[in-house]
Amino acid sequence: MKNKFLVLPFIAVIVLGIIFLSTQIPVVKMSPKNLPVALVSEDAGEMGDTLLQNLQNQLAATGMDMIEVKVYDSIQSMEEAMKEQEVYGGLVVSESFTAQFASLQSPSPENPTMQIYINQGANATVATMLTSALDNIVKQLNSVMSTQLLQNMGQANVPIQASQVPTLVAPIHAETIYVNSVGDLGSAPTAFFQPLWFASIIGAVLFYLAQTKTTFSSKQQKLKFHGVQSIVAIIYAFFAGYFVTWSTTWMLGFSFEDFNKVALFSSLACLGFVFLILATVTWLRFPSLVIYVLLMFFGLPLIQLAPEMLPTFYQDYILPWLPMKFLINGLKDILYFGQGIFNGNGVVLSWIAVISFILLWIKQLIEKPRPTEEINTEVVE
Repeated sequence: MKNKFLVLPFIAVIVLGIIFLSTQIPVVKMSPKNLPVALVSEDAGEMGDTLLQNLQNQLAATGMDMIEVKVYDSIQSMEEAMKEQEVYGGLVVSESFTAQFASLQSPSPENPTMQIYINQGANATVATMLTSALDNIVKQLNSVMSTQLLQNMGQANVPIQASQVPTLVAPIHAETIYVNSVGDLGSAPTAFFQPLWFASIIGAVLFYLAQTKTTFSSKQQKLKFHGVQSIVAIIYAFFAGYFVTWSTTWMLGFSFEDFNKVALFSSLACLGFVFLILATVTWLRFPSLVIYVLLMFFGLPLIQLAPEMLPTFYQDYILPWLPMKFLINGLKDILYFGQGIFNGNGVVLSWIAVISFILLWIKQLIEKPRPTEEINTEVVE
């Protein structure tokens, strides 16, 4: 027992087991709450407001607090909200709903129609959940309306023809419309995360080792070295961004509408990550690197889920501090929502790069060169 290497494996199992199991908490404890869903009624008839109220009641009753209803006055305003990723889906009552509903008791019935909108680009997991949930809502409305129609026709002694039965059993016809669709790029944003994050960590570590394994004979010599280092880091970030983007087209078969836009955004993200990690280890020394290694394991499950699907603790205290979420969300903005490189997430990544760069240089300016004899390394001429 005096040999520590006989004890360390047991400690390692406990520590690593707790760490890696804790990364799965958000997925295992996933409980969607307050997923914003739009409601739009274009029907000015008496059924419009009634159906809108019934829909609100149905949505509120489905999954209890799973869905949060937001009423919009037009499809255009709803689609704008979807583009801004304010809602994940929507239900639309067509403008002729009242007239079509009234025709169901006539010899020439016409099914009233509704549209189910799914904001696919906002989150693939939520899109799948809402497609099923909203389809069930329409089925429940069909059941209620079918019962009501049959009771009304029975009280009025209206004969039911065999051809009317299918219409009366499922009076509402629903059409599912996918907006901001992901196509064949549904997994593309997540695919960029690990290679770019690893590239950023490795690049930052090597740049840090380059500066710590070099001694300088003067302050000017040190600053000159760090100037070259910063230029090389920028070139490295662009190389990594373009290489990873090209690799996804070669190895994963992705086809991007604008390759350069995706590659430049990836380069911007890598630049922000490299300077962030390099500034951290420069100020806090090498052991601080473990923060970014752990972030990779904790971040991957979180960035795949919508915020509303996470436990409150993760929503409030973990997700806001994950730098990689700006990479994933920024790529979504480009690939699914037609935005540019400097979308909201691109701006944040730019500030991460700028602030980290400034902090890095502040450290270099205030830190005095170490005497040559302290380190037995080659002196840069």
